[in-house]
Amino acid sequence: MNGLKKLILPCMIGFSLFMAGCSNGDQTDKEQPGKKSEPVQVTKFEIKKASPQRLERINGLGYPGNDDGLYIASHQGIKIFTKKGWLEGSSQKHEYMGFQASEDGFYASGSPDEDSDLKTPLGLVKSTDKGATLEKLAFYGESNFQFLSKGYRTNAIYIINQKDNSELGLGVYLSEDEGKSWDPVALKGFDADTLGMIAAHPTNSSKMAMSTRSGIFASEDKGEHMELITAPVMTTALAFSEEYLYYSAVEDNKVLFYQLNLKTKEAVKLDIPFLNYDNPVTFIAVNHKNNDTISFATYLNDVYESTDGGKNWGSVLKNGKIE
Repeated sequence: MNGLKKLILPCMIGFSLFMAGCSNGDQTDKEQPGKKSEPVQVTKFEIKKASPQRLERINGLGYPGNDDGLYIASHQGIKIFTKKGWLEGSSQKHEYMGFQASEDGFYASGSPDEDSDLKTPLGLVKSTDKGATLEKLAFYGESNFQFLSKGYRTNAIYIINQKDNSELGLGVYLSEDEGKSWDPVALKGFDADTLGMIAAHPTNSSKMAMSTRSGIFASEDKGEHMELITAPVMTTALAFSEEYLYYSAVEDNKVLFYQLNLKTKEAVKLDIPFLNYDNPVTFIAVNHKNNDTISFATYLNDVYESTDGGKNWGSVLKNGKIE
């Protein structure tokens, strides 16, 4: 691409304020810089019953393969929705951005808990123990990646770099070695005037897609070439299952939800609970241990989950309230 197109932060009314409000400061921390990929140890961490609270902001959601339950990355740390109720960590309540569930844990960026000795921004970090420790993979103390995607069972990690750092200029990049090296993504054929949320296929490292104000563009060659695969409408969130791409669009002041067949490229509209135009879908997640389990979050911190492939939906969270 010739330069970095305007970022969808992201592509709907009000959501840009949501993203801009997320911490992206340049605070210093109390620890000396460690070596890349060095785990950050913690003195106390346990998963416990979550206290009643209201989440101020949802920054992502997903189903890590090394645990059961829906992880919600919030301004107040990770909250876990399970059959036994809500859980949370006793510490390490970092504000994760770009939260991505993987087979062995999760990847994220963001800002640390104010009581932490970690630098901000976190750069690219990884946890394989439910958030008890973080492995610093890249750009620790340098960059915050609000737009981050990781293949569930692949090594593909995509980022949109919004600010120059020590290695990368502005643009879209791909790493397949845990952040040790990065290659620019060409995005040939991508003619939208904005960049948006990226989704990486769970098992095929060549497949990726991006939501934009002009629809969803997809690639079969790691973003080298892109093709518009939906109607040219504002799309706000997307996520792959093995066979489908789920995405949400705003059309004629309506919030709609679709299931697109990856082979036929046919999109079917799924019925979801009614959402006002000012409450669009912001994140979608698929449980890759059971592809019939899907969830989505909204701008006003509502979360819904389906366990039958989108036929029926149950309310997980309303207006961010955990009770």
